[in-house]
Amino acid sequence: MELKSLAEVELRDATFPINRNAPSNFLPALRTAALLRELIALGVLDASLSKVLMLSGKVVGCCLVERSAGGGLLSGLGIESLAQQRGGGRALLEGVIAAARAAKLPQLSVEVGEADSSQQALLHAVGFERRQTLCRMALADSPNRALLPPESSEPSAQPGVTTIAVETALQFLHTQPDWHPAPVAQPEVLRKLTSRLSCLAMRTGEAILAVLVVDKERKLIVTCTGETVALAALAVFGAVHHGVAFADSLSEDDPAVAALTMAGFHRLSLRSEHTLTLGTS
Repeated sequence: MELKSLAEVELRDATFPINRNAPSNFLPALRTAALLRELIALGVLDASLSKVLMLSGKVVGCCLVERSAGGGLLSGLGIESLAQQRGGGRALLEGVIAAARAAKLPQLSVEVGEADSSQQALLHAVGFERRQTLCRMALADSPNRALLPPESSEPSAQPGVTTIAVETALQFLHTQPDWHPAPVAQPEVLRKLTSRLSCLAMRTGEAILAVLVVDKERKLIVTCTGETVALAALAVFGAVHHGVAFADSLSEDDPAVAALTMAGFHRLSLRSEHTLTLGTS
């Protein structure tokens, strides 16, 4: 087996082991070559830190590394079973860790399914420690249209939804004590992803009550926060008018979980975040 950087292989080939390991009920977990190419161009996905595992000239494992202020996020991890049996999973992770240390990243983080005992054991074997429980959510059938708010292009005394700039959304998010963003939703990452995002706000006059940040192509809520009822209504608006159907990396005790449940989303799976401190600066 041989390790290479993502930059050395065809991006399409690198998606195969990741997509084979992706759950069938969570479409945003799927990767395409076009998506990887765009994330590299935006400076989110690091093609040199991301590694692939080769066996007989074929990509049998891939680990994608996205940059964030706190270090790196292993945003995609997939290994073929035959390569896993030969120790390929550990070799792949150790290669990523070595590259991250050389790049002086302070920390790596990754999310895995709570029920995936083999991947959790692999992470612990290379030094990762469990940090918190997160959840994935998906729209059950149809959103709760009873909560559907109107769209408003001008400030109004009645609550309405407007589209706002990423910086305006970040200003609000920073004021919310319950907002604890996952690595993929850190401010510097959201700024890089601006072209992919739509930021919706529930407002009364000039006052923002809730914010929803959506990846337009993946129909994914990247991050959200605000008053529970206002956020629920905003999620319904996003589902009806923007096709939003998924949410990811929400802390289990995040009040947004209750708001999304009210809107018609349900918990798809529990995941655990694991981190590895690299001791660099």
